[in-house]
Amino acid sequence: MINEVLHSRLIAFFLGLWAMYCASIGAYDGALFIPMIYALLLLLNHLDQKKSTRSTKTNAQK
Repeated sequence: MINEVLHSRLIAFFLGLWAMYCASIGAYDGALFIPMIYALLLLLNHLDQKKSTRSTKTNAQK
């Protein structure tokens, strides 16, 4: 579920739209905060997938 949400083009579009809006009114903290949260979620998702594939490989070798 979270994987589909993170890789959604619609979510990425709205994040870009929000960052553009915040930058146009001069609220750079809002323009950076939301994409940083999104990037953190992507990083955590990537680390979780990496960990799960590593444990699958070690289980297959046993």
